[in-house]
Amino acid sequence: MEFSDNGIGVPEDRKEIIFKRGNRELKGSKGMGIGLSLVKKIIKGYNGKIWVEDKVKGDYSQGSNFILLIPEIIQY
Repeated sequence: MEFSDNGIGVPEDRKEIIFKRGNRELKGSKGMGIGLSLVKKIIKGYNGKIWVEDKVKGDYSQGSNFILLIPEIIQY
């Protein structure tokens, strides 16, 4: 799955930090800073991965793409 936004974007040096609990440096004072860390924890529980890329390659200020990979479960 891929989710795109038109927000402020995420600089390269912050792309890992935004998934850590309590991180709020890219947003205002609202929130508790657990949203993306919780998503990452849930995705990891399904042996999946999540990461963020620039919406426009090389220009983070144009927004972000959040990519989620979750393995398919095959039941027999």
